[in-house]
Amino acid sequence: MELHELMKTYAKSQGVAPAHDQPTPELGKSLSLFHACLMESGLEYVEFPDGRKVVSSPMEISLPHLSRFVVGFLPFNSISTRAETNEVLFDLYSFFRWLDKRDIDHGLRSIKMEPVILKLTESQDRCLKLSHHLDEATGEILQDITHIVETINDIFLVTKIDRDFIHLQGQNHDDPIRVRLPLDIIELIRLKDSLDLVVGDTSDKWVILEAGQVYPELGANEGSAPSSPGC
Repeated sequence: MELHELMKTYAKSQGVAPAHDQPTPELGKSLSLFHACLMESGLEYVEFPDGRKVVSSPMEISLPHLSRFVVGFLPFNSISTRAETNEVLFDLYSFFRWLDKRDIDHGLRSIKMEPVILKLTESQDRCLKLSHHLDEATGEILQDITHIVETINDIFLVTKIDRDFIHLQGQNHDDPIRVRLPLDIIELIRLKDSLDLVVGDTSDKWVILEAGQVYPELGANEGSAPSSPGC
């Protein structure tokens, strides 16, 4: 079954109240937010008369989607207090538990959700601070730039930190780029952070023009459930 249909079935079975301020009100607030994040992350969706619906399999959900949702997406979508965050994450955890109980395979089935979500929430403050400082730095950069040859809007993975330079690899841009940043910003960046950026080529260097979500990458074995004895 497609993701949207699974979420809709879950919401109906649990008596979840519709969220009329969300693009998919039938899913309730928490799952509607997660659904929107999955679309933003690139999962396949179809445009229906009543809106866009994710049609990917639940097996397509991965740790980077969870990281983006918890650390990058929620703070930018009217979820500002710890209590609100905890409520949304509990609802999401309950949805995955519901899938597990019905033996429905999904991409996060092999991980322990509780420690992973805890680690991600612990990363929120650093990533929000980094996003804020990157955004502030763009204002200063724009004052000094008179000519941009090319702009790229992408999610960039931090592949190397070299003194006051970071090396970035875009999801949709083949060539790696290098950006110079103030040291106080460099100190907040970790290898394999994902940065939602608009970068510009001034012909002699790359600069950050806009900054959005920031979220960490978890390792492939992060939170993995232990194997059963003899397996």
